[in-house]
Amino acid sequence: MSDAFKELFKQGTNYFAQGRYEEAKRFLLEALALNPSHAPLNYYLGTVAEEEKDFDQAETYYEKVLACDPTMRQAYVQLAHVLFFLGKKEKALVVLRAAEERFENSHDLTYMRGQVASQLFPGWHLPMLADQRRNDLYEAAINAQVRPGDVVLDIGTGSGLLAMMAARAGAAHVYAFEAQPMIAQLARDVIAQNGLADKITVIAKHSTQAVLGQDLPQKCDVLVTEIFDRALVGEGALPSIAHAQAELLKPMARVVPQGARLYGALIECDHLQRFHHIETVNGFDLSAMNVLSHPLLYKEALLGPQDSPYHQVLSTPFLVKAFDFEQPLSTRFNTLATVSVVKEGQADAILLWFELQLNAEHVLSTKDPAPDSHWREAAQILLKRPQLQMGTTLDIKTSYNGYFDFQL
Repeated sequence: MSDAFKELFKQGTNYFAQGRYEEAKRFLLEALALNPSHAPLNYYLGTVAEEEKDFDQAETYYEKVLACDPTMRQAYVQLAHVLFFLGKKEKALVVLRAAEERFENSHDLTYMRGQVASQLFPGWHLPMLADQRRNDLYEAAINAQVRPGDVVLDIGTGSGLLAMMAARAGAAHVYAFEAQPMIAQLARDVIAQNGLADKITVIAKHSTQAVLGQDLPQKCDVLVTEIFDRALVGEGALPSIAHAQAELLKPMARVVPQGARLYGALIECDHLQRFHHIETVNGFDLSAMNVLSHPLLYKEALLGPQDSPYHQVLSTPFLVKAFDFEQPLSTRFNTLATVSVVKEGQADAILLWFELQLNAEHVLSTKDPAPDSHWREAAQILLKRPQLQMGTTLDIKTSYNGYFDFQL
């Protein structure tokens, strides 16, 4: 390291310490011309670029720091901050994960990585993968449905778990679609770690955008999918399965799950209504806040099919809709059900749960789920809240066209 470099670097860092960033930058850039791979110098220049709000340049300098010296812990943090500000959250997550692996037991890095991950992805991935009953039932059905030599389509592969189950069951090849590019790459990593990269191809796009002959060479013998939310239909399950039936599956293709049944029951639950519609609170009129409400979006119920201090079940259960995923499927529907009123009260909402008919022998129900299940029942509030009389019957009309509209 030359004396000229040392002097320029010293002058630049002195000016930096005084907050005189223009002068610091001039000396540091002259030093950079003499030693472009000096990690601390690039770090100072990255910090100056941040002070000047030149975040693209800061990204370049911090990346150079880590290329020169991957042990500079703070450079990971600064680079992640810059990437997050630039909207490159997935890249920030990769940087923080690398830092977390290099610097073990660094709780601040773990916290930052978790914060970025929580903004990128919904929090249900890990609880879903930890749902052992779900996993075991799916694997049993996949083992029953997949035959040696089958070509399998997996829609919404996530971690790649169902695709790996299908490969282990004897599939010749699995084509797994995942719309989120970073999750798709994680699936590739997981699949490679489990020695199945030659059996499974992960395609980072929505299955409805699949091009036959390009993304997958032929129509498939089997579809496996688990893109069901707490009310069955909210993750695009119906259009995805309908498209696969029409475009990506062979005639008489097998599907896991084979079908599903969505159920409901009328409940009295005043607080669910208040979650969606506010009038007076502690003597103050807060009704203007109702512009933020979304009353036709069902929510996690946090309630069960038995009465509690917070809700009363007013009707017998009714079938909202039965689905056969091995037959042509409509993405919208209208149904009519008649229920018996078993308790007097005001119908505030409809509690929703479903059964997945994975195959002939295996059924997965979300009714009254155990604590270790990642699924919970849903609740859809009613816009009109009739008073019900015990011993009467009631017709419920259900329309679904991307959202539920229940009419009593």
